[in-house]
Amino acid sequence: MALSKDRTLPEKKVSHAPEFPLSVAAGYRVFRGSLCVVCQDGTVVPAGTAAPPSPAVASAGVARHAQDNTGTSTVMSAQVGPGPLWCEKSCFGLPFDKAPTWADVGKPVYAVDDETVSLTETPASGSARLQVGTLSGLEADGTAYVLFA
Repeated sequence: MALSKDRTLPEKKVSHAPEFPLSVAAGYRVFRGSLCVVCQDGTVVPAGTAAPPSPAVASAGVARHAQDNTGTSTVMSAQVGPGPLWCEKSCFGLPFDKAPTWADVGKPVYAVDDETVSLTETPASGSARLQVGTLSGLEADGTAYVLFA
């Protein structure tokens, strides 16, 4: 299920990949904690967006803050408009569509939407998903961690 509000994620501290300022595509809203993807035109949308402005080509990471570029906000702030949006690439605890096991560690992880990930690249009734990272490990409570690189 796609995010409908900001969230915080558990994180394992690792060396971060470089971060770049990104612009949210017109008509889209990104929540803090959203999995984000970069489109071919250089804009960002929430992962799993059905009809992005151009094809999604890369994982941007996890949004550090919310950014609303829907054009419907009546609030004036730095989080309204295209951005910049800053996304972080680290190691985050994320919900999976099907619980992974230790046998899955090191496998590619794909975005289902801006909240959920999967070990399945192409579901039986759908199109190919974008890889966002690799399964890094599991906590004792079952929380699965994905390394974004």
